[in-house]
Amino acid sequence: MISDGLILLAVGMVVVFLFLLLLNLLISSMSHFLRDHALNEEKMLLEAEAEKRRKKNARKQRSGTPAAAEDAGRLTAVISAAIHAHTSR
Repeated sequence: MISDGLILLAVGMVVVFLFLLLLNLLISSMSHFLRDHALNEEKMLLEAEAEKRRKKNARKQRSGTPAAAEDAGRLTAVISAAIHAHTSR
């Protein structure tokens, strides 16, 4: 009876080990075969991000007011509004 339990234990552990080994091999092989596709996709994403950055910089240069001054003015307005709301309670 105990020997049947030990045999079942060994068979179960071997099955789980083989399943995990197979899973590891499949994931590794997929990673190897899809490496070129992943690199191309990463390159396209980086190019798109760089293009967005270039457009944003061009838009900032065209606007005439620097972004820091614009942010400082907006921050001043927000703080003034908060102080006014707090004092009018």
